[in-house]
Amino acid sequence: MKEIFFYIAFSLASFFSSAQLTDTEIRNLKAGCVNPGNSPVYHLPFAKNSKFLLIQAYNSKMSHRHELSVDFKMKKGSKICATRAGVVTAVKKDSDVGGLKDEYLSEGNHIIIKHNDGSDAMYWHLKKDGVLVNIGDTVAQGQHIGYSGNTGYTAFPHLHFQVYDVNGKNIATRFSTKKGVIYLRPGKWYKKIN
Repeated sequence: MKEIFFYIAFSLASFFSSAQLTDTEIRNLKAGCVNPGNSPVYHLPFAKNSKFLLIQAYNSKMSHRHELSVDFKMKKGSKICATRAGVVTAVKKDSDVGGLKDEYLSEGNHIIIKHNDGSDAMYWHLKKDGVLVNIGDTVAQGQHIGYSGNTGYTAFPHLHFQVYDVNGKNIATRFSTKKGVIYLRPGKWYKKIN
């Protein structure tokens, strides 16, 4: 029940709040036109030498309106890895249902990891029994934590990833890629090299 409440609270927060960035700012992030500052750098959320298509990014029109999150298209059972080190604060792993009905909103298997700066990374739509960590576990950056799936509010197998800062604000994240540290762009393939 606690995980369902946590999911609903974050979903409502992202739905009713703006994405904290304008469409122009998001376009600039995706194009690399903005100085990234000193925000944390995330590893891609999958296994080394794996390559996946980013199908949605910040404020994408399909289902990320007013949301700073990314979706990687993945076959069920693809390895999911921690983007940063932290402590597992929530998991759900018993669901085997998914679809585009509201009744599936609370059915997404997931992992939430709190980083040392107080931010929370969320990994959604994992397969049934595809969570390899437990609440309270400490995980390393790049550690294998689960397997992708198609549970919860989803149209097809993919990994939904998003981060909230210590104040509960949904934030844009930059990733380490072979092209350097960047904000990811939808419609592009990304290969994990580190």
